[in-house]
Amino acid sequence: MTDNTELPAKHTEEAFDELGGSLKEDGVDDSLTRMPSNVSQPSILTPAKEFQQTERQSLLQSLASFWADRSATGWQPLEYPLAPSEHIFVDSDVIVREDEPSSLIAFSLSSPDYLEKLHNMRSSHPSNTESGEIAEMDASDELEIHMLKKTGIHLKYQFQEGSAKLSCKIFYAEQFDALRRQCNCDSAYIQSLSRCVKWDSSGGKSGSAFLKTLDDRLVVKQLSPAELDAFLKFAPSYFEFMAKAFFHELPSVLSKIFGFYQIQIRNPISNKTMKMDVLVMENLFYNKKTTRIFDLKGSMRNRHVQQTGRENEVLLDENMVEFIYESPLFVREHSKKLLRSSLWNDTLFLAKMNVMDYSLVIAIDTESHELVVGIIDFIRTFTWDKKLESWVKERGLVGGGVKEPTVVSPRLYKARFREAMERYVLMVPDCWYQEEESR
Repeated sequence: MTDNTELPAKHTEEAFDELGGSLKEDGVDDSLTRMPSNVSQPSILTPAKEFQQTERQSLLQSLASFWADRSATGWQPLEYPLAPSEHIFVDSDVIVREDEPSSLIAFSLSSPDYLEKLHNMRSSHPSNTESGEIAEMDASDELEIHMLKKTGIHLKYQFQEGSAKLSCKIFYAEQFDALRRQCNCDSAYIQSLSRCVKWDSSGGKSGSAFLKTLDDRLVVKQLSPAELDAFLKFAPSYFEFMAKAFFHELPSVLSKIFGFYQIQIRNPISNKTMKMDVLVMENLFYNKKTTRIFDLKGSMRNRHVQQTGRENEVLLDENMVEFIYESPLFVREHSKKLLRSSLWNDTLFLAKMNVMDYSLVIAIDTESHELVVGIIDFIRTFTWDKKLESWVKERGLVGGGVKEPTVVSPRLYKARFREAMERYVLMVPDCWYQEEESR
């Protein structure tokens, strides 16, 4: 059946207009006279190009399916790489860890403001008061002048990261910087302090917290309030004495103090609140293979511990007497004279500073066949509580009166200390030895 329905001329004309053709007057489609500019000419694809296009569409479909199955809604959220007790700042490479207090010191010492102030202190030179000209001097003279400055510069820095508030006060910044440069430890100092661990330092009775840096170079000791006040008064004299030892060849075995700081941490998220006054000192046993360590005060009263065989166990005076009875400690003539003169200088200085209760640490390094020695704990002064303790023990009111008390005046402590150390370490004369002065 044939459909003979005719379209109206108007509709036919519109249809041809949509196709881009023209309808002649007699209604016959003669030819296509124009093409829209936006219609591209059909192109013929080669088999290689057709295959590449098909492969590309297949790859896009695979990726779309892959990400659809793994949408972000089904992923586990990424954890923040730091704990609430760890803090980072954009202008420093040091991570401040609340359980590692030395990291806050390292962060403060690496802050741009401190480095700028330190540069200004280092570049300040003394001038000739008469001519006003800057005096020329070598590096050692410059360091000595910085160490001998009577006034100390204390710098306090406060930081905040989130809800955590941190602060660090740097005492005697100029003097300690000169001391560290003289000891050639300034470059590695911040790196060492950036990480630390708690250190179980057996042998002491003060109850102070001890930390040790992970590289084993430095020891951080917490100070009591009494020791804090004592060191603030003691520090200028300490710098003066160490300047004589560094620049004028004064023999000394005082352990070196590299810094004095007060740190505070308050973090409500981790419930951490801490305030510590600390000294940073050299580790006398760094890079040493010690088999025995003795903490010696020259007293026989309550100065014995039961040996357990633990590594780095600290023994006391009575243990030393028992040890040298079987294995005496012998050193050569030069070493003996150097130790004797060092102890003489150090105890004289500490007695003048009204300091007592210090110790001589002696460690035996069997690999290098050396004795590692150094005076430690020389901060505590002879205050009224120590005087009272000495008076009570002298009269035998506590612990019996058979043995002499451990706490005596600085003058008596000095004499007892020198005499005991002379007995503990003996000299082996060589073929050039001449029996000269007898002490």
